[in-house]
Amino acid sequence: MSALLLSACAMDTSALGRSGSGGAGQNRADLEKFYNQDFEWESCDDTSLDCATIEVPLDYDNPDGETIEIAMTRRAADRDNPVGNLFVNPGGPGGSGFSVAEDAEYYFDARITGAFNIIGFDPRGVQRSTPVDCLDDDTLGELLDESFDLSTDEGLEEADEQVKMVGQACEENAGDLLPYVGTEYAAQDMDVMRAVVGDEKLNYVGFSYGTSLGGQYADLFPHNVGRMILDGAVDTTVGSAQMSHDQSLGFETALRNYVEDCRGGNACPFKGSTDDALAQIKELFDKSLEEPFPTSDADRPLTQSQFFSGLITPLYNKQNWPILTEAFSQLINDNDGSLFQYLGDLMNDRETDGSFSSNSTEANWAINCADYPLSSDDEIEELAADLRENGTVFGDYMLSGPDVCTYWPYKPTQAPGPYVGEGADPIVVVGTRYDPATPYQWSESLAQSLDSAVLVTWEGDGHTAYGSADACINDPLDDYLIDGTVPEDGLTCSP
Repeated sequence: MSALLLSACAMDTSALGRSGSGGAGQNRADLEKFYNQDFEWESCDDTSLDCATIEVPLDYDNPDGETIEIAMTRRAADRDNPVGNLFVNPGGPGGSGFSVAEDAEYYFDARITGAFNIIGFDPRGVQRSTPVDCLDDDTLGELLDESFDLSTDEGLEEADEQVKMVGQACEENAGDLLPYVGTEYAAQDMDVMRAVVGDEKLNYVGFSYGTSLGGQYADLFPHNVGRMILDGAVDTTVGSAQMSHDQSLGFETALRNYVEDCRGGNACPFKGSTDDALAQIKELFDKSLEEPFPTSDADRPLTQSQFFSGLITPLYNKQNWPILTEAFSQLINDNDGSLFQYLGDLMNDRETDGSFSSNSTEANWAINCADYPLSSDDEIEELAADLRENGTVFGDYMLSGPDVCTYWPYKPTQAPGPYVGEGADPIVVVGTRYDPATPYQWSESLAQSLDSAVLVTWEGDGHTAYGSADACINDPLDDYLIDGTVPEDGLTCSP
């Protein structure tokens, strides 16, 4: 099954009508009951934060029809008389905004947690907000663990059967929800959230996929945009296959940068040059398909799919590179894939007992399948051929096999964007030069398409920059959120 991380595929909502008419937002009389609804913050059960649930229409083109619930959480500002509310989204798609509010000190410094109430939310279909639930945990775990030899007809047939099973299960267990979980609907929910908390304009920080959500919001509600930071931008206009191609090359570059850094230390397990080390990693990656590596669980060896997830997880943050070195040392010196398996499970929110702490995988499928049309076979093969020629370790892995959305019940006719947001207040787009998951050129593209955007660049490694870069990046972004001072367009900082 295609290993896309951000954008896999899409479903057909064209017959139902895209919800573009929702762009009138709070000016639509038929939405007043949602914009004017009463709600209360109450103490969350398991944290010191406040929680609340609001009601929104399942379909904004039919607001008198079925409704769904959207869950929010609030971390109160650390000082009296805060600047206001700051909505946040961590990405995915399928990531929970609750985690950002709960761990706000990790994402923001004391200036921001003191100045703002941090409001996290789960977009529709995610975890606490009418979640998409397709498979039981055992079936999902088996699916994520399994790898197929896609160079054989038998492997292709097995992968196709797996994808067909996923599509059928999602239609059976979540079919009524699936046409309405796309980014456009979620952005409209954000405007309802903005209104019910009493904000005239939306202050927002979106990371990764959260940049698409923010860009869509700016397109639908440009005059409701307040201070908005979009970090690690997604370029929705390139399509799902090109996204996978770009990400694959991004992770290849990140892996090379990691190896070069590793070779400068004493504990690096690789021998020879950087190219020699990459060849060794490729040999291990290829071997895992035919001979999965032993782990601490004798009944669950490290398959290629697990190896891939575990390998790329530490590449998201340079601070985690030492963990990757430890995992490679364990695998190379001890023939033990346990740490790679743990890292892969971490990415998929899989617990040690095999259960899943969230529905992030299924929500990722559903949202991507709601947003992106299937790429053509010709485009996929052209891009895959380029990866086979230029991809050192992964080759065409991220474009191999059937798309998870092949048997999805609905397919859109076009992807979201390009986002323009004409008339919006200044928006800050942040790009990281060696970001593996959202390559830098995507941030350039989003900054160019947004009418009021400025681009800030971090010449570093890892996925996203705000909060993890140094003061050269963080201070101007903090100033922008607190007092509206817009960073200089083209501001560039280096580690």
